Amino acid sequence: MRAWERDLNALIIIILGCVLISAFGVQFIAHEQPCPLCMLQRLGMLGVATGCLLNLWFGIRMSHYGVALLSSLVGGFVALRQISLHVCPGTVAFGIPVLGLSLYTWSFIIFVCCVLAIALLLFLYDPKESLENPLPLNGFCKFTFGLIFLVALTNIITTFLQCGWGPCEG
Repeated sequence: MRAWERDLNALIIIILGCVLISAFGVQFIAHEQPCPLCMLQRLGMLGVATGCLLNLWFGIRMSHYGVALLSSLVGGFVALRQISLHVCPGTVAFGIPVLGLSLYTWSFIIFVCCVLAIALLLFLYDPKESLENPLPLNGFCKFTFGLIFLVALTNIITTFLQCGWGPCEG
Protein backbone atom coordinates (compact mmCIF):
# COMPACT_ATOMS: atom_id res chain seq x y z
CA MET A 1 0.00 0.00 0.00
CA ARG A 2 1.23 3.43 -0.87
CA ALA A 3 1.12 6.12 1.81
CA TRP A 4 -1.03 8.48 -0.24
CA GLU A 5 -3.63 5.73 -0.81
CA ARG A 6 -3.76 5.07 2.91
CA ASP A 7 -4.12 8.78 3.65
CA LEU A 8 -6.86 9.25 1.02
CA ASN A 9 -8.84 6.38 2.54
CA ALA A 10 -8.38 7.94 5.97
CA LEU A 11 -9.46 11.34 4.62
CA ILE A 12 -12.68 9.84 3.22
CA ILE A 13 -13.38 8.35 6.65
CA ILE A 14 -12.73 11.68 8.40
CA ILE A 15 -15.03 13.54 5.99
CA LEU A 16 -17.83 11.01 6.49
CA GLY A 17 -17.30 11.13 10.25
CA CYS A 18 -17.61 14.93 10.22
CA VAL A 19 -20.78 14.72 8.10
CA LEU A 20 -22.32 12.25 10.56
CA ILE A 21 -21.30 14.41 13.53
CA SER A 22 -22.94 17.39 11.79
CA ALA A 23 -26.12 15.33 11.40
CA PHE A 24 -26.01 14.71 15.15
CA GLY A 25 -25.66 18.46 15.62
CA VAL A 26 -28.85 19.07 13.66
CA GLN A 27 -30.53 16.25 15.56
CA PHE A 28 -29.66 17.49 19.03
CA ILE A 29 -29.33 21.27 18.59
CA ALA A 30 -32.32 21.76 16.27
CA HIS A 31 -34.26 18.93 17.97
CA GLU A 32 -35.02 17.17 14.69
CA GLN A 33 -35.28 13.40 14.95
CA PRO A 34 -34.03 11.54 11.87
CA CYS A 35 -36.59 9.66 9.83
CA PRO A 36 -36.02 6.00 8.86
CA LEU A 37 -34.67 7.06 5.44
CA CYS A 38 -32.19 9.40 7.15
CA MET A 39 -31.02 6.56 9.36
CA LEU A 40 -30.50 4.37 6.28
CA GLN A 41 -28.40 7.13 4.73
CA ARG A 42 -26.30 7.29 7.90
CA LEU A 43 -25.88 3.53 7.68
CA GLY A 44 -24.74 3.92 4.06
CA MET A 45 -22.09 6.43 5.12
CA LEU A 46 -20.89 4.07 7.83
CA GLY A 47 -20.69 1.34 5.17
CA VAL A 48 -18.48 3.53 2.97
CA ALA A 49 -16.28 4.26 5.99
CA THR A 50 -16.12 0.53 6.77
CA GLY A 51 -14.82 -0.26 3.28
CA CYS A 52 -12.12 2.38 3.70
CA LEU A 53 -11.28 1.10 7.20
CA LEU A 54 -10.78 -2.38 5.75
CA ASN A 55 -8.28 -0.85 3.33
CA LEU A 56 -6.40 0.74 6.20
CA TRP A 57 -6.31 -2.40 8.31
CA PHE A 58 -5.74 -5.16 5.74
CA GLY A 59 -4.27 -3.22 2.83
CA ILE A 60 -5.84 -1.99 -0.39
CA ARG A 61 -8.14 -4.57 -2.00
CA MET A 62 -10.71 -4.22 -4.72
CA SER A 63 -13.23 -6.07 -2.54
CA HIS A 64 -12.88 -3.38 0.15
CA TYR A 65 -13.59 -0.73 -2.44
CA GLY A 66 -16.54 -2.88 -3.51
CA VAL A 67 -18.00 -2.63 0.02
CA ALA A 68 -17.57 1.15 -0.05
CA LEU A 69 -18.96 1.47 -3.58
CA LEU A 70 -22.01 -0.70 -2.86
CA SER A 71 -22.69 1.27 0.33
CA SER A 72 -22.40 4.53 -1.64
CA LEU A 73 -24.86 3.33 -4.25
CA VAL A 74 -27.41 2.06 -1.73
CA GLY A 75 -27.13 5.25 0.35
CA GLY A 76 -27.40 7.38 -2.78
CA PHE A 77 -30.54 5.55 -3.91
CA VAL A 78 -32.11 6.02 -0.47
CA ALA A 79 -31.27 9.75 -0.59
CA LEU A 80 -32.66 9.99 -4.12
CA ARG A 81 -35.84 8.28 -2.95
CA GLN A 82 -36.22 10.84 -0.17
CA ILE A 83 -35.58 13.70 -2.58
CA SER A 84 -38.26 12.33 -4.90
CA LEU A 85 -40.77 12.24 -2.02
CA HIS A 86 -40.35 16.00 -1.47
CA VAL A 87 -39.78 17.29 -5.00
CA CYS A 88 -43.45 17.72 -5.96
CA PRO A 89 -44.83 21.27 -5.82
CA GLY A 90 -46.75 21.93 -2.62
CA THR A 91 -44.84 19.27 -0.68
CA VAL A 92 -42.94 20.69 2.24
CA ALA A 93 -39.30 19.76 2.66
CA PHE A 94 -38.33 17.68 5.67
CA GLY A 95 -36.02 19.40 8.15
CA ILE A 96 -34.23 22.68 8.14
CA PRO A 97 -32.19 23.56 5.05
CA VAL A 98 -28.42 23.86 5.33
CA LEU A 99 -26.94 26.33 2.84
CA GLY A 100 -30.24 26.22 0.94
CA LEU A 101 -30.41 22.43 0.55
CA SER A 102 -32.08 19.79 2.67
CA LEU A 103 -29.92 17.29 4.52
CA TYR A 104 -31.04 14.43 2.27
CA THR A 105 -29.99 16.44 -0.79
CA TRP A 106 -26.58 16.99 0.80
CA SER A 107 -26.48 13.27 1.55
CA PHE A 108 -27.04 12.48 -2.13
CA ILE A 109 -24.26 14.87 -3.13
CA ILE A 110 -21.92 13.23 -0.61
CA PHE A 111 -22.71 9.76 -1.94
CA VAL A 112 -22.06 10.90 -5.52
CA CYS A 113 -18.71 12.34 -4.39
CA CYS A 114 -17.91 9.03 -2.66
CA VAL A 115 -18.64 7.10 -5.86
CA LEU A 116 -16.37 9.45 -7.82
CA ALA A 117 -13.58 9.25 -5.20
CA ILE A 118 -13.73 5.44 -5.11
CA ALA A 119 -13.73 5.31 -8.92
CA LEU A 120 -10.62 7.50 -8.96
CA LEU A 121 -8.92 5.30 -6.37
CA LEU A 122 -9.81 2.20 -8.41
CA PHE A 123 -8.24 3.79 -11.50
CA LEU A 124 -5.05 4.34 -9.51
CA TYR A 125 -5.16 0.84 -7.95
CA ASP A 126 -2.01 -1.21 -8.52
CA PRO A 127 -2.45 -4.93 -7.78
CA LYS A 128 1.30 -5.37 -7.31
CA GLU A 129 1.21 -2.92 -4.42
CA SER A 130 -1.71 -4.73 -2.77
CA LEU A 131 0.28 -7.95 -2.45
CA GLU A 132 2.62 -6.28 0.00
CA ASN A 133 1.88 -5.98 3.69
CA PRO A 134 -0.16 -2.94 4.67
CA LEU A 135 1.67 0.07 6.01
CA PRO A 136 1.66 0.47 9.77
CA LEU A 137 -1.13 2.68 11.01
CA ASN A 138 -0.02 6.22 11.78
CA GLY A 139 -1.73 8.52 14.28
CA PHE A 140 -4.07 9.93 11.62
CA CYS A 141 -5.33 6.44 10.74
CA LYS A 142 -5.74 5.47 14.38
CA PHE A 143 -7.78 8.64 14.90
CA THR A 144 -10.08 7.63 12.03
CA PHE A 145 -10.73 4.24 13.64
CA GLY A 146 -11.65 5.89 16.93
CA LEU A 147 -13.81 8.54 15.29
CA ILE A 148 -15.88 6.11 13.22
CA PHE A 149 -16.21 3.70 16.15
CA LEU A 150 -17.62 6.48 18.34
CA VAL A 151 -19.92 7.75 15.58
CA ALA A 152 -21.22 4.22 14.87
CA LEU A 153 -21.76 3.50 18.57
CA THR A 154 -23.58 6.80 19.03
CA ASN A 155 -25.79 6.00 16.02
CA ILE A 156 -26.67 2.62 17.49
CA ILE A 157 -27.54 4.12 20.87
CA THR A 158 -29.61 7.02 19.52
CA THR A 159 -31.47 4.75 17.09
CA PHE A 160 -32.31 2.37 19.92
CA LEU A 161 -33.49 5.27 22.09
CA GLN A 162 -35.64 6.60 19.25
CA CYS A 163 -37.05 3.30 17.98
CA GLY A 164 -36.68 0.76 20.76
CA TRP A 165 -36.67 -2.90 19.76
CA GLY A 166 -39.27 -2.46 17.01
CA PRO A 167 -39.28 -0.69 13.67
CA CYS A 168 -39.02 3.08 13.65
CA GLU A 169 -42.09 5.07 12.78
CA GLY A 170 -41.62 7.63 10.02
